[in-house]
Amino acid sequence: MALDDLELEEEQQIEGSALPFSSRFVFALATFFSAFLLFQVQLILAKFLLPWFGGSSAVWTTCMLVYQLLLLAGYAYSHLLAVGWNLRKQASFHLGLLALTGLWLFIMLFIWGSPLLPSAGWKVLARGNPLIGLLALLLLSIGLPFFLLSTTGPLLQSWYAKLQSPEGDRRTSPFFLYALSNTGSLLGLITYPIFFERAFSLHIQSIIWICAFAFFAICCASCARRAYQNPSSATSDIIIATSTEVAPRTSISAKFAPILWWLLAACGSLVMLATTNLLTQDVAPVPLLWVMPLSVYLLTFIIVFQNDRWYRREIFQPLLVIALIAARIALFRGTDMPVWSQVWVYLFALFAVCMVCHGELSRLRPEPRRLTSFYLILAVGGATGGVFVAIIAPQIFPAFWEYQIGLWVAAALLALVLFADRESWFYHPKPWLALALLLTFASVPKYLASKELVSITPAVNHAYTACLVLFALLTLWMGISRGPEWMQRREFRWNQVSVASGLFLLTVVLMWKAGEDGKLLYRSRNFYGALRVQEQTGGPLGLKFIELLHGRIAHGLQLESTDPAERDTPTSYYNHSSGAGLALSNHTRRAVGPLRVGAVGLGVGTLAAYSTPGDVFRFYEINPEVIRLAQGKGGFFTFLKDAKGKIEIVRGDARLSLESELQQLGDKGEKYDVILLDAFNGDSIPMHLLTTQAMELYLKHLRGPESLIAIHISNLAVNLEPIIAGLADHFGMKATLISTEEKNQAMLASDWVLLTHGDALNAPEIRAAGLPMLKFRPGDIQLHAPIWTDDHSEVFSLLKKQK
Repeated sequence: MALDDLELEEEQQIEGSALPFSSRFVFALATFFSAFLLFQVQLILAKFLLPWFGGSSAVWTTCMLVYQLLLLAGYAYSHLLAVGWNLRKQASFHLGLLALTGLWLFIMLFIWGSPLLPSAGWKVLARGNPLIGLLALLLLSIGLPFFLLSTTGPLLQSWYAKLQSPEGDRRTSPFFLYALSNTGSLLGLITYPIFFERAFSLHIQSIIWICAFAFFAICCASCARRAYQNPSSATSDIIIATSTEVAPRTSISAKFAPILWWLLAACGSLVMLATTNLLTQDVAPVPLLWVMPLSVYLLTFIIVFQNDRWYRREIFQPLLVIALIAARIALFRGTDMPVWSQVWVYLFALFAVCMVCHGELSRLRPEPRRLTSFYLILAVGGATGGVFVAIIAPQIFPAFWEYQIGLWVAAALLALVLFADRESWFYHPKPWLALALLLTFASVPKYLASKELVSITPAVNHAYTACLVLFALLTLWMGISRGPEWMQRREFRWNQVSVASGLFLLTVVLMWKAGEDGKLLYRSRNFYGALRVQEQTGGPLGLKFIELLHGRIAHGLQLESTDPAERDTPTSYYNHSSGAGLALSNHTRRAVGPLRVGAVGLGVGTLAAYSTPGDVFRFYEINPEVIRLAQGKGGFFTFLKDAKGKIEIVRGDARLSLESELQQLGDKGEKYDVILLDAFNGDSIPMHLLTTQAMELYLKHLRGPESLIAIHISNLAVNLEPIIAGLADHFGMKATLISTEEKNQAMLASDWVLLTHGDALNAPEIRAAGLPMLKFRPGDIQLHAPIWTDDHSEVFSLLKKQK
């Protein structure tokens, strides 16, 4: 009986030490809302500031860098509080920070008219160094509230662990709050492009966010009150931060574990941001494509930290090998692969990389009392990946090579973890599995050669095929019979040899040149993207030309010829039969005098070939490297130099420049007969140049009703025709679509829309080539013509179907 009484008394103590449901609910609510609001405000500010910096895909990468640095600062703050102060001091100080944040938001409301969105006068920061200007605006607008939200997750989990004694509620641990935090982050991301972006303007979104932030503040204050009123909160409860006890699911030493925390977290962040760069440079820098990689990244955190059984090495490590191969094949195929096929391949590779990196992190996580130091090192790793992609890579690489580097680092880290963990399959030889791994990697070059993505000489190809066949037979034999006894000895280290050989083969494949068919002449990279100049010989006519590529999309080319007339022939999307060519060659003003042309986007200056004596062609270009190349750097392109008319170039974002001209000159500002919009960044669309406010600006710059606006809408992933149809309806303009097919590699297919208030579309050549706009074509599925504004735009409904 004495033993039974003792057990009953122990159960009562355990039940008494558990946190009540109301406290657990408040902690869960505050943690969830902090994560939800954290990721919502990222998207709101990034979308708001995107037009100020030319719609570059680097805007999101820079925003992510700021967010990761603020997250690191928040985790450091939480860690210092958790290891240095008791609960009562922590709660008091954090409540003070909460009040300071509320005061800051009120001050911003008074200065800007919005607590989050900077006023128009602050656009001046976008006209200097884009990186510094964007950093300044982000820190001013959301620096303090973002910092506060970032502290919530680890700090509340630390409070929860201390308030709930070790003998407390055995059903829950602080790590359930971590999974809940990631769930809130994921919902904040997914709901933005699907619901909030489509349903509300940016101004309304900011108001909703502030109201939700106020509710979060109440929940956080309630948690602080519980921490402050706890009987033990005034006593010293300091954790020794240097201790890092690792869960017993791995044989990796506790001293080596923090290094792996940092490396694994950095790798996941690096691949996530590099994947986002790949997607946004060829589609659009919009929340939808910001959200997809980040959602995959967060989803893996949720999976591996929710339950230890979800991450299984025997499943996800082979999956990583398959994903690495698939991603490299997609890189080789480039624009030959449909856009959405590329998206899914890259997201699959990101999922596999993050599952392995974050799964190993979960295996290495410490016991709950050390979680603030664990989260701090994870934040350091995330910021390391962000700094590399946003700052270091653009400075040291002339192209987007960080993606390939990220894939290699993931494979190398997997090998390192397997080597460090004596319990891994790395130390349990299975010769057939090792050979199968090598066979998989060795087959990649053969596959690429079969798809004509790489070239292998016939003699080497035959020998290569024979070796692969023999290798496959050997693997099959080893799998069936286990091979001779000497192959099964532990000292032979089959797994070690296979992993090292596989990593070597992966290195060779990742370094193999892809997507560059011609002779490379020049390449460079800056905030606005990666440029490449290459010499090509194409088509049955054997045309020789030099082209400029932005990412993987051609942005202009010039024929190589000693004959000036042939050299200055308009090519690519601007040939004589294109919408741009017809607008410039058949404008009604040609009969009475010279033209004034405003071109948004310079490319290689092809449009200057249409200029005649007396004409003025004024180009607006944001990328200084494009300007230098078009003006003759390297001697690659001569359209501007050979132009017969006067050429003017305005450096900076076109909208900001046009707005500035109106403010300075008023009605005496630049008036154009034709305005051409062709400011694509890679293949990503310049959404801020296609809004109603932008169209109002263009109309103020037109000379009269006979003036034309020509808009280039060629795009692999997004159907822009409904947007232009909506603008035509909104402003009462006549519109026609000029669609041309590819004639050869120098005369590319293009889609242009011509808009006017007058009769400029009645020119015989334009009338013969023109097609009705989408909304006027019977039987078309997409009849609705949406309208974009600066405050509200989305591309979700305009995505082209996968062919």
